[in-house]
Amino acid sequence: MKTDDLAAILASDAGPVGTANFARATGLTALAGLAACAAAILFTIGPRIDLAFAMATTPVLAKFALGASVAGLALFAYQRSLRPGRATAGVLALVLLPVAAVIAWALAVLTSQPMPAWPALLLGRSWSACLVLVPLYALLPLAGLFALARRGAPVRPRLTGLAAGIGAAGLATLAYALHCPEDAAPFLATWYPLAMAVAGGLGALAGPRLLRW
Repeated sequence: MKTDDLAAILASDAGPVGTANFARATGLTALAGLAACAAAILFTIGPRIDLAFAMATTPVLAKFALGASVAGLALFAYQRSLRPGRATAGVLALVLLPVAAVIAWALAVLTSQPMPAWPALLLGRSWSACLVLVPLYALLPLAGLFALARRGAPVRPRLTGLAAGIGAAGLATLAYALHCPEDAAPFLATWYPLAMAVAGGLGALAGPRLLRW
């Protein structure tokens, strides 16, 4: 039998690679990572004092929405990246949509306030804590996502790491909202996306080293 004939026979039996298992595993890993982040935050830095009231306010709901949307989109791109031949970069770029929505909200708030009030709205009292703690707590779900990725076949480990880092930061944002006392839209639109970018950068740097075949 010729090689071309053998290849044709093998190709005729080829079907789409099932991704349900990886999708399910990604969801379970994300839930476990979110629970780990929430537990770590509640037992280390603690919840905000007015959490019971704040949970129903627009700023906290916006934090939840930002974290959930970024995490959902990034993790969808991440699990697609675990199988060769699936478009990932375009899906990951969609995380810019919720970020853009928050930035538009922040710009509307800033334009309605006098310029002397802008520094307080942008910096709040804990900008540095947000910038450090969100990527730090994101390491918990990121570790689980990297462990799962090693069971797949990521052909672009840097992109897989980037998606995992951004997804982990989205989960950490959800958990950090239980603590964060800053409710100004400009603060949210500045430091949360920057913290997510830091975590994404860490994932992108680690990907080629830890996810190499």
